[in-house]
Amino acid sequence: MRGMALASAIAVMAASAATANAQQAAEPYSTMSPDGLRTGVIVSEADCARDAMAVWVSAPHGDGTVEGACIRYYAAGLAASNPVAIVFLHGNRLDRVFDKEGRQIRVAASPTSYGKPSASALMASAELQAKALGHPFIILARPGYYGSSGIANEQYRRREVLLVNAALEAIKKRHAIARFGVSSQSGGGPSLAGVLALRSDIDCAAFSSSLTAFDEREKALKGATRGPPLHQVTPDPYDPIREVTAINPHPELRVFIVGDANDKLIPLPAQQAYMEALKKRGVHVSMTSSTAVGDSHHALGATGQRAVGWCIDKLADDEILARMSKGEATYKLEGGFY
Repeated sequence: MRGMALASAIAVMAASAATANAQQAAEPYSTMSPDGLRTGVIVSEADCARDAMAVWVSAPHGDGTVEGACIRYYAAGLAASNPVAIVFLHGNRLDRVFDKEGRQIRVAASPTSYGKPSASALMASAELQAKALGHPFIILARPGYYGSSGIANEQYRRREVLLVNAALEAIKKRHAIARFGVSSQSGGGPSLAGVLALRSDIDCAAFSSSLTAFDEREKALKGATRGPPLHQVTPDPYDPIREVTAINPHPELRVFIVGDANDKLIPLPAQQAYMEALKKRGVHVSMTSSTAVGDSHHALGATGQRAVGWCIDKLADDEILARMSKGEATYKLEGGFY
């Protein structure tokens, strides 16, 4: 009897393992996984069309070759038509290693840094944040991230800006969105800066600990080991501070910038340099400092998102800046996406 029970248990375990393996094999290889994030993933236009929360857009590479991409987004609070929606452009999740000559030798994306994202979890985060902000909320997955096709390692390039802009336009038409508020965290900064130069339907923007000045960042780091200069390793780069003349200020546009004085990744002086460049261009811009979360004193995504919401709600600049300075822990939600 004991032998029969053991054999039965082994059979059940084998069947369970086979089922798990079959489920794993059935799951498409996508940028939802750390491996997919590291290597990049191609999604066909036909497969993209079958995803109700994805848009197919195209943009040229640096050599002029035009290629399409499937951009995924996670939205909550949208109605049949929407006077305004808040969009969040997340930061980077890759660890890039270079040799002394500036050649890339490793790209890492671990479950620790990327987690185990899923469409249902991201939708739940969007719902939570739409409720907290009091406005429709959209997490836009940058190329190569969170189900979007592409190669995340091709960050900070002009093509990413163009793809994000095209995705915003497609989402706007699909959901009848009249105006946008857009927030960026860290590596999402170049895309936000880029769409400000390409669009006139953004009334509120917030850069939180955002990369907006390549050379100024290198100078402010004062030799700290952060890899080679970004211009050296970024083909066809979009460096926001050198693109401000493309922004056409309009009366409704308000821009807010927030950073931590102890930020180890994007020092405050680099963010201040971008603020001064925007101001010189005639953009209505305000800046404050706050207390980020994390060992790098870098994470301020919740603060930036709230700033956009307050801006849409027509709060005065001084009130928004005062609220932003209260610290990231004040606004970060358990289960939120930052």
